Amino acid sequence: MLLIGESIPIRLFLSPYELTPTHRNINNKFSVKYYLNLVLVDEEDRRYFKQQEITIYRTAETSP
Repeated sequence: MLLIGESIPIRLFLSPYELTPTHRNINNKFSVKYYLNLVLVDEEDRRYFKQQEITIYRTAETSP
């Protein structure tokens, strides 16, 4: 049974997806935002929904 305020840790690997870094307000023309939509279904088929904006950063590439 899921209680109000209970946390469920979730690990999501994003490497299979071609994502670009999050960009906000590029020359007042456009922005790129990503949202994670999560649906949790419990044992009694009740559904819980959560939408969370995520920020993606590009890591610096190191040369060998």
